[in-house]
Amino acid sequence: MLNALTLLASGGDEPHIALAPEVVLTVGGFNITNSLIYGLICVFLLLSASIFARKHMRLKARAGITQFFEMIMEFVMGLIEGPLGSRKKAAKYAPIFGTFFIFIIFINIMGIMPWVGPGITATTAEGTFPLLRAFTADLNGTIAMSIIAIITLQILSIKESGASGHFKHYFTDKPLNPINMFIGLLEVFGELTRLISLSLRLFLNTVVGEILIAVFAFIGKDFQSFTILPIAMFEILVACIQAYVFTVLCATYLGLAISHGHDDEHTAHEVDPVVARFEGDVIH
Repeated sequence: MLNALTLLASGGDEPHIALAPEVVLTVGGFNITNSLIYGLICVFLLLSASIFARKHMRLKARAGITQFFEMIMEFVMGLIEGPLGSRKKAAKYAPIFGTFFIFIIFINIMGIMPWVGPGITATTAEGTFPLLRAFTADLNGTIAMSIIAIITLQILSIKESGASGHFKHYFTDKPLNPINMFIGLLEVFGELTRLISLSLRLFLNTVVGEILIAVFAFIGKDFQSFTILPIAMFEILVACIQAYVFTVLCATYLGLAISHGHDDEHTAHEVDPVVARFEGDVIH
């Protein structure tokens, strides 16, 4: 169905511009697309770099990839401290949100590398097309990432507030009230809209960048390095912005989900002394 979204086929007189990934091969009825292949390559590279940084981590960081990861994590902690409400929670959940941030930046920047696109091609019965395609330029890929993010946030919210507290986040403490039930259903529907928003934002920004690079490379032809350089620099900036927005939004969603339980607890602590004094006055 997504193949119907292809705008232009690969050809000598046209740049290759497609909204849908191409199927390289089929294994057991499962289609292996060029975006999936490149996504797996990027995951392998990022995991290798992470393992290397972990093995060489010391109390005093040295210049290099280890220090780079530590700087990123420190930046992410500052990023999510506001939405989560405390430095303690930011440090607690920094590994999760840091994974979102680093993965999105890395996989977006890798998507504009020279070997992605017409540089390396594959030929099948359907024609010739790029062997490698940016993972976030595949709507299936960004939807999968968003589903993982939303499910992770739900699990963290339940761990923070408990199952009952998480349920109250949607339906308050009186779920049978028709108004509360309606509002709760809207809140649940809001989770679906968040998923769609996160996935479409990543997909559209990446695929538009791919289209711009393909068009400018085609226009420049023999001077591709000069014509696509400004666009490539801009796409690196967009990759960082998208990682920033995705991480902040996810932290905000979690902060909103766990704030109700903590607000109730905080209110209870504030009211308790007043109630105790009032009861004491009544007794005396």
